[in-house]
Amino acid sequence: MAATSNIPLKVPFKEKDEAKSHGARWNPDGKHWYIPVGVEEAPFEKWLDGAPTEMTQPQAAPQGYSQQQGTTQAKPPSKLPAKADMDDINAMLRDAFEVGED
Repeated sequence: MAATSNIPLKVPFKEKDEAKSHGARWNPDGKHWYIPVGVEEAPFEKWLDGAPTEMTQPQAAPQGYSQQQGTTQAKPPSKLPAKADMDDINAMLRDAFEVGED
């Protein structure tokens, strides 16, 4: 079935070329890959799980972020999995320090 609206994906960096070869596009503002309108959804099944449910919905500010001061207080990172690779580390850093836009 072809996408009737842009569908966000959660694509690890090391799989970006594969997603792109299927027709995925990069959203530089949202910093994520998505299936554009009219592109078949089936090849993207493995990247749909865990993707944001709506591309335009603002995210809540992360823990430790002060809206008034506009600063983030660093918190200790979670334990890394034994087989963590750069994608895992980048995702943890992004989740810990990414600030939602208003």
